[in-house]
Amino acid sequence: MVKTNNSASASVAQKDDYPGRAYFIRHGESTSNERNIFAGVLDVDLTAFGRLQARRAGADIKKKGIKFDAVYVSHMRRARQTCEIALAESQALKSPDIPVEIDHRISEKSFGIFAGRNLNLLRLALGYEGFEEMLHSHNEAPPAGEKIAQVYGRAASFYEERIVPHLQRGETVLVVCHQYVLEPLALYLSDLPPTAYEHLKLPNGKALSGEELIKFRDKESGGAASVRKQINDLSIMWAILLYAAAFLLGCLVRAISASSVGIPSELFRAIVVACLAASTFYTYLDIDFAASKRKVTSTVKYIVYAWMLVRWVVGLLLIFSGILYQNPGDLYKVMWVLFWMVPPALTSPVLSVLWGGNLYPSAILSRTLSIIAPVALIVTFGLAKQLPINSSSLIFFGVILIVGLAIPGALAQVWRDKSPVESNHHSKNWKFIGVLAVALMALATGFQFTPSTFLGDLFFSTDATRSLACLQQLAVATLVFILMRIFAVLTSVFTKGKLIKAEARDAYILLVNPNFFLWAALFLGVSATANPEAVKYAIFWAALGFFCIPLVEQILFMNSFGNELLRETLRSSRMATEDVRKLFQQLDTDGSNALDKDEIMELLGRIEDMTTGERSSEDVRRYVTDYLFATLDSDKNGTVDLAELEEYVSTYGLVANLNVVSAAASPVER
Repeated sequence: MVKTNNSASASVAQKDDYPGRAYFIRHGESTSNERNIFAGVLDVDLTAFGRLQARRAGADIKKKGIKFDAVYVSHMRRARQTCEIALAESQALKSPDIPVEIDHRISEKSFGIFAGRNLNLLRLALGYEGFEEMLHSHNEAPPAGEKIAQVYGRAASFYEERIVPHLQRGETVLVVCHQYVLEPLALYLSDLPPTAYEHLKLPNGKALSGEELIKFRDKESGGAASVRKQINDLSIMWAILLYAAAFLLGCLVRAISASSVGIPSELFRAIVVACLAASTFYTYLDIDFAASKRKVTSTVKYIVYAWMLVRWVVGLLLIFSGILYQNPGDLYKVMWVLFWMVPPALTSPVLSVLWGGNLYPSAILSRTLSIIAPVALIVTFGLAKQLPINSSSLIFFGVILIVGLAIPGALAQVWRDKSPVESNHHSKNWKFIGVLAVALMALATGFQFTPSTFLGDLFFSTDATRSLACLQQLAVATLVFILMRIFAVLTSVFTKGKLIKAEARDAYILLVNPNFFLWAALFLGVSATANPEAVKYAIFWAALGFFCIPLVEQILFMNSFGNELLRETLRSSRMATEDVRKLFQQLDTDGSNALDKDEIMELLGRIEDMTTGERSSEDVRRYVTDYLFATLDSDKNGTVDLAELEEYVSTYGLVANLNVVSAAASPVER
């Protein structure tokens, strides 16, 4: 039922016409939120941080002295876990006998084939406008997914049938569900149609009354908040392009100006440390390091650590054998060997989030190796006294680790623990600050490390020595970067089946993304070399590869992702009544042309295998099966025949998308 009375706002109606009050909670942070992927119908768990948010919601409810006469929750684990934790913390039920009731209509929006996919890759593949239209337009939907208008309808139906009677009796109700349900519901409570929908960044784990939900929608759906959201989304979407463009701009300014003096050394180091600190702070606001350790599998650890060990063994053999270094003019050879030996960049978690990695390996392993490797380098240089490298240059990297990583990372983790709702909401709204900080660092790096004679050396050959060094180091850099990626790709091929796709992506990132600033710090003060131009151009080409090659990789990942998405779209579009009929007949072993509940439950699992690629938990599929029977078993004979199932599929699309239900269907209670 949809309200038609527009003479008074819903907030007034709720407050004045109904003596009761409803409170709404979006579930705490889930594993899909943390990894920047769509969950939708996938039944994911809360993270440790999400549980903390749920406890904080409960504490807030207790502080306000709220007591509930009724509680409704989505059937999905992340919502049920949030509800259970919040109620345990608040002890807010008026009576211990009050049941927590599940209603299917407040389950998360179905994202169809987008379920389990990385948000950033989707934005890149679809384009920003296409992404917004498909995900946030009231009448568009992902392939095999749900429209906002459909969610609006079922949320409104739930509110009128379940919540309003409690409010009329002066009772207080708690509803725990999902972002893409609460946002359309906020529209409904404002007497606005689904055409007015705008995506909000609704905070996780915060109890909002109906009035507060409406105020939040009004505040976030227009003006500065809307502009900030777009800036945030676009900056994250184009982060890799922004970094490459900023670096090249710095190069161009230095080359055109032909300035022989770069940024003062101390100022440049301050810029690098400050920018890394800002990036680290906003990155670590979204990472729970204490819990992430447990999420890194032994397999990915062994693969990354083994490869780094191999690199170190080979590198040490080359350095100490004397094959590489005969005189100071050979220093650049040692430089490129050390480039293989330095740990992964501290920005590896950012690439993981943007490219659909598993996040946890990138965060944990890059940090661990960044602590171990500098110590190993100090020992190496202490033994290799013949190399004109001063290990004291590692002091700068020590400052980066402490000021650029440890302190901002610790501050972010403390804020997460102290204010889980506020810190998470701040991260969602202001993450572009971290992106812009890295772009500024790329700009400064491009200016600092571009030789002032670069254009002449590359195109006009004004000095044969410099031109030879420029082209020589370009060739070596190209070879090094290509070999690093060949070995990383081969590692992914040989470990296929041992790592999940997201973990393989993290392993790739860790193996091809060496810490440029640690490596460059080793050679910034080098003067005892007969070939300073080679050292200068080695640093320049390494910097260019560090900031620009990821853009090429992102284009390749995006194209692969887009092709995969297209294949999945075509496959899902073919998943119509004919395909359901085939599955039905496979399970109809007795030829009765009807399936019982257990057989329907298995049919749902097989459809999930063919669409989302991941089965829901058994209890969720059992619940959905019960719901489907209540909808389809019109003759109440305990079975569903093929005609009933085909009629449903032809009307509502994929059976896997069970959020779209008949308006006449009655919700199942538990």
